[in-house]
Amino acid sequence: MRRSELVRTFVLNGIADDYENLEQITKQVDGLSAGCGMTIQSSEILEALGDLVGAGLAKAYQLSSNQPEEIIGMPPTNEIGSPNLTTASDIYFWVTKKGMDVQLSPCEDWPFDENNRLRSDRSPPEN
Repeated sequence: MRRSELVRTFVLNGIADDYENLEQITKQVDGLSAGCGMTIQSSEILEALGDLVGAGLAKAYQLSSNQPEEIIGMPPTNEIGSPNLTTASDIYFWVTKKGMDVQLSPCEDWPFDENNRLRSDRSPPEN
């Protein structure tokens, strides 16, 4: 599995259960990547979000109002906020039905076993 694919998989996993902003997604991705001995940059997370939105696997939403308002396409990076600042943005991401189908499908390259430990047969991602 290529590194970019693994990052997309981690990001999709991070947004599969609820609306998440960049800070929340980054924390979840950081936890998974640390378990693999990797460091993932926020630019890679933003690229993965853009790829997921572009592929119809995720959508962006503005949650500042009473009802979540869908944003068409990927919002500009400066509107998404910072991975290190709480409440920096009201832009959130959530998986679509299509994305959930991907998320729930078996992933032979998932680096963790059923006990959330790094698989012994795992090889590092390709660049």
